[in-house]
Amino acid sequence: MASVRFEQVTKQYENGYIAVKDLNLEIRDREFLVLVGPSGCGKTTSLRMLAGLESISSGNLYIDEQRVNDLPPKDRDIAMVFQSYALYPHMSVFDNMAFSLELQGVSKPDIQKRVQQAAQQLGIETLLERKPKQLSGGQRQRVAVGRAIVRDPSAFLMDEPLSNLDAKLRVQARAELNKLHKRLGTTFIYVTHDQVEAMTMGSRIAIMNQGILQQVDTPQTIYEKPNNIFVAGFLGSPSMNFLNATVKRQNDQLFVKTDSFSLPVTHHQDSVSPYLDRPVILGIRPEGLYHPQYLPPGITPISIQAEVSVVELMGHELIVYATLADSSEIVARLDPRATLTPGESITLQIDSQRLHLFDHETEQAI
Repeated sequence: MASVRFEQVTKQYENGYIAVKDLNLEIRDREFLVLVGPSGCGKTTSLRMLAGLESISSGNLYIDEQRVNDLPPKDRDIAMVFQSYALYPHMSVFDNMAFSLELQGVSKPDIQKRVQQAAQQLGIETLLERKPKQLSGGQRQRVAVGRAIVRDPSAFLMDEPLSNLDAKLRVQARAELNKLHKRLGTTFIYVTHDQVEAMTMGSRIAIMNQGILQQVDTPQTIYEKPNNIFVAGFLGSPSMNFLNATVKRQNDQLFVKTDSFSLPVTHHQDSVSPYLDRPVILGIRPEGLYHPQYLPPGITPISIQAEVSVVELMGHELIVYATLADSSEIVARLDPRATLTPGESITLQIDSQRLHLFDHETEQAI
């Protein structure tokens, strides 16, 4: 098993472009850590530096406290699953899975045993004689994972391995990879741009943007306490609503005032009070808005008025796009029993316990 530590790691290319800047990240032994962010954020480059496929411009990279900056990939005791699967088309599934073991000089009986065990774990034991072109996308993905499993590495590195699958298969494959992680008890480091994969698979999430690590924590903590506007807007679908606002005081009570409504500050007044009469960004998640008829218990509601512009019935929920009095757009995730039509005026209830405030200039959470 393996722990991994990035220490002030930077990757700068010859043209001056900095793909990863001063990355400090510790990945615990047996952890399932997901690196997530938009395209070009540096997540795959970080993974490739760990694999030894990219050189490190500065900083140090450790695997189990051994500095591996100059260690060849074959000596790092890791296995990588690529987005493209990278299967050899002329080889059978068995030969694809056995190839790396043959290069290592593993005995034929041991190769047979390892491949059979991995195939059984992944449910592909009946496919061992087939060629990759005879497999579905989901089956190829399992073979690629199986090829990594047979090596019995200290850590698995996965670079968007589910991106070529259709929506239904992706859901199934997410569950299978989670089960596999628990079964193997090995360190998994997984790269994706898909926030749903990050939220459902990772024991912790590391969010990157423009080569810089933004926040590392459990999915629930990041969802509830994002460090900044980027993190708040990246996790959650539909994403968080952001409204321009100002902090005001009235009768010894602090309020966050937009051009359409005012909300009392019920928590963290000491943190908010320095922003008195200053502009801030108010964040409201779509699931923090409710239809008045379907308000759950335990909510301290505050009413706002809006006009419905678009309604999307998803079966288990209703996604409503609405316009406030100042023409600001807002998105709400409502109970599917609500009956709404475009052009209709609606009173939305805000959960006052689920508000987020951000510094207007730095975009950091207040």
